[in-house]
Amino acid sequence: MNPIEQIEQQFNINYPTIYKKLSDDGMLDWGKSGPDWHATYYEKMKQNPPLLFGANDFELLDFDRILKETEAFKTPDDYRKTKPEFQFIPFAQTAGGDLYVFQFDQKTGEDVPVTLVYHDEETAMILARNFQDFIFRMLLEAVVSIDEYSTIAEGDFELNRSNLLRTHKPYLSQKQFEILSDIYGRELFEYTYTVPNGREFSAKGLLSSNALKDLLQQEIGFDKLDYEFEYMG
Repeated sequence: MNPIEQIEQQFNINYPTIYKKLSDDGMLDWGKSGPDWHATYYEKMKQNPPLLFGANDFELLDFDRILKETEAFKTPDDYRKTKPEFQFIPFAQTAGGDLYVFQFDQKTGEDVPVTLVYHDEETAMILARNFQDFIFRMLLEAVVSIDEYSTIAEGDFELNRSNLLRTHKPYLSQKQFEILSDIYGRELFEYTYTVPNGREFSAKGLLSSNALKDLLQQEIGFDKLDYEFEYMG
């Protein structure tokens, strides 16, 4: 029994087909973590990026962590104890420890929403109706604000974005791929944006933050897009 089958059986879920295909294709392998990770894997992964390598604030979890974090959601004395009506299966995290999860209690047909569960708040936010739309969203967000700390910009930016789009093409719709191809082919430009408190900032990217919001609503919009809710109980 492989790790995906183990988790499906243990938690009585059925992963989306696209996630299983990513696993079969080796796209869920970010290498073995440890002090030699950068020297061993980094350049190879830039040449053939696995799932969302180069995206903003995204780190895949190995299957041992997936099991551990899933159990933590169900543990009464864990700080992240979840209300019983929610069924979260994590697959990745942010650098700050927030978890990207499949939210199986919201499954509709073949669509399992992807949700970001905040570790230091009692809320979570639904990011996409299904995993394909989540990949599309993350690839868009990867080129909204690009600086010297962005993996996609380190070295040959044109080659890096080309590689990222190439390895993710099989997991996108034709329309999503065409939209991304157009955006990834643009020149970097500088723009300004305003945060809720009224402060204005500048950024460089291939897509402005306002254009991103419009595109997400147009292409992957549904009634629960960016919907926030309390999950702790």
